[in-house]
Amino acid sequence: MSVSRQVAIELVRVYDNRLEQQIVQRGSSLACRDEELWNEVEGLLRDGDAKEKHCLGLDPLVVMEESLKAAASAPAATCSRRVKARGELHGLAKAFEVLEQAALNLYLGPWRKEYSVIKMYSGTFTHCITPVLSMPQIEKLFGLLGYQPSATWPQQLCLQPPRVSPAFLDDLLRLSCAFFLARCECYLLLTALGKHVGDAQWELGVVRERRKGNSLQVALDNTKKTLEISQSAVEPPDREPDLYRDDLVNGGQEDLNEGGKSPDSQQGLSKAEPEADHSCTCLRSPVCPKHCLECNTLHNITCAFLGSCEAEGHNVLFQDPSCLYPITFHECCDLSTPDPQVLCRGCRVFHSGSCKEGKLCQTNHNVSSLGECFCGKVCSRSPLVLCRYCGTEYCSNCWYKNPITCTCGQTFDQSSSV
Repeated sequence: MSVSRQVAIELVRVYDNRLEQQIVQRGSSLACRDEELWNEVEGLLRDGDAKEKHCLGLDPLVVMEESLKAAASAPAATCSRRVKARGELHGLAKAFEVLEQAALNLYLGPWRKEYSVIKMYSGTFTHCITPVLSMPQIEKLFGLLGYQPSATWPQQLCLQPPRVSPAFLDDLLRLSCAFFLARCECYLLLTALGKHVGDAQWELGVVRERRKGNSLQVALDNTKKTLEISQSAVEPPDREPDLYRDDLVNGGQEDLNEGGKSPDSQQGLSKAEPEADHSCTCLRSPVCPKHCLECNTLHNITCAFLGSCEAEGHNVLFQDPSCLYPITFHECCDLSTPDPQVLCRGCRVFHSGSCKEGKLCQTNHNVSSLGECFCGKVCSRSPLVLCRYCGTEYCSNCWYKNPITCTCGQTFDQSSSV
């Protein structure tokens, strides 16, 4: 047995063990969020041949290259639905997370009827899968889990046939781990790309280099050289200085728009400050040490946006690594009709209004009262949309704008009422 195969088998074993701990200790059957395992996998992927590590029945680098190539060549109008704001790789990471969850659902509950059909018009599918994967890719990847397009309902994938056997369950566990590795690969590349995230050529280039078997650093270096050569080949000749216009805007030469005024002269010099719903590479990292309460956004300590938040006087707090795990309800609360009124950030638990322990937390701990959206509007709580990771509550209007992912970067737990 090859070394890479032995490593892969050990990864599946450890992955299974960490999932069991996650279920037993935190009651969560969501896609794996074990920080220690994540760091171990990133170390394996960073310095070695990625192809040797992705040997669990899935070659995510091929999927990534096909998706990125299609995005880079598609016309602008076609790309409007794609996840350009955070980079195509970020969208692929979310797609792999959904696929990991689908595999885990079948692995943990193969008898459950609701898992026998996947509706391709559901919110999760249209927001996380359709924007980054083509229909042939969708059929192939979900086909690995046993799903096939329905002959009678074109917008559905059906489990064909429903199978429950030790061999099938082993395949599902292996594929769950494979999608977890694919997700790690995406986030590893996103973190390494830094300011080049969202640049289709950079993202595609580094994925192609990884497919050649190069380490992360070699892939980055080769991509840089390739793009520099490509850009120099089409570099326009130096133009003569125009002495009859005021081209100095923000220290450089820029063309003027109609009316003889530059865009900045009409609106004032642009300020390099983040928008309220901005995103950065921090959202792609499994560890986000700082949390801006005003923007409700996570940052790592090297993030440029973090400096802007602090300069604006925003309330920035250190974020505990436990933000990777869902906030739980206090054991004294009635879970049959959950009605969270208070979030204790010290204990990382939700309290109902009648919970006695909640009153103690309000006296001694850092707590937040619930019932108000971060936009300032009072939440009707019907439906109750509350992020289980950062404790942010959403009014209906804000939730409809992005019904899948919270601004903290985590996916809403759609299996419960919060």
